[in-house]
Amino acid sequence: MRERHEAFRDARLIVIASEGKDTEQIYFKALAKEYTNPRVHVHILERSEDEQNSSSPEYVLKQLNNYKSLYELEADDELWLVVDKDRWTDAMLSRVATECTQEVSMHMALSNPCFELWLLLHLEDASSLTPKEQKQWMENRRKSRNTDPFLKVRLRQKMGSYHESAYDAPALIAHVEEAIVRAKALDKNPTDRWPQTLGTRVYLLVESVMNRNQ
Repeated sequence: MRERHEAFRDARLIVIASEGKDTEQIYFKALAKEYTNPRVHVHILERSEDEQNSSSPEYVLKQLNNYKSLYELEADDELWLVVDKDRWTDAMLSRVATECTQEVSMHMALSNPCFELWLLLHLEDASSLTPKEQKQWMENRRKSRNTDPFLKVRLRQKMGSYHESAYDAPALIAHVEEAIVRAKALDKNPTDRWPQTLGTRVYLLVESVMNRNQ
C-alpha cells in the first residue's frame, strides 16, 4: 500500500521536477526558505548519478509519475514540471502537456526559451524591450561555440556573477514580486498550454509556493 510521507500530512505538498539539474533547484530551495509556511511543503526531486544527463520533458514527467506511484497524494497536492522550450519540439512538448492536462495534480511551468528568462525578470522588464531585442532574447544564441547563450551572459552582466550551479538566488528573490508582474505581462495568451512567444509560466509555480493561490 502506498503511504504519504508523515511529515507532509498537515501541509499541501508541492513536488518539483526540473529539466536543469542545478539552476532550478537552487532557486526553489531559496524561495521555499524565504517563504516558509507550515501549510506548504516543497519537495524538489533530484537525479541519481546515472541520470545526470537525463533532461528531456518526458524524463521530467517520468520522475513525477514515479513519485506519484510511490506516495499517496492528497487532493490539493501539486506536481510541477519545470522545463524549457529551447531545443525541444512542439510535438514532444505537446505529448507531455496532454498528459499533464489529464491529471488534475500535474502542472507544467515552461519557459520560452529557458529558465534564465524567469531569473532575468527579477531584474529587467522584458515587455519594455523593442521587437528586435525580444527576438534576440527568444533566439538566445551563443556568440561562438565556447560561449554561453545570450540570456546567461545577460544575467551574469546584471548580477555581476552567475553560473548555473552557483548563484545568489536570495538576491533575485528579493525582487520576486516584480518578476511575477513582469511574467504575467508577457503571458499574452494564458489559455495556451505553454508560452508560444517570449514568456515563462514559472510565476504560477512561484505563486503556489508563496501560497498565493489558496
